[in-house]
Amino acid sequence: MWYLIQERALPFSILALLMMASAVVVYVVWKKQVSLPMPLRIFTTVVCLTCIVGSAGLMLFTLFVGYNS
Repeated sequence: MWYLIQERALPFSILALLMMASAVVVYVVWKKQVSLPMPLRIFTTVVCLTCIVGSAGLMLFTLFVGYNS
């Protein structure tokens, strides 16, 4: 498993950064006192959660199926 992660470091890094950035945005929108209307908060949360789930799926795909260097 560790060998596969090392071999596919670039796509893993990009997807991990996208996941972390999305998680930070969700945290800031809901936990900090940001003056956003509720529909915009919900839209932002849905988009970020979609990015997190999509990145996780692409990480699994990259690890086990794709990206042969």
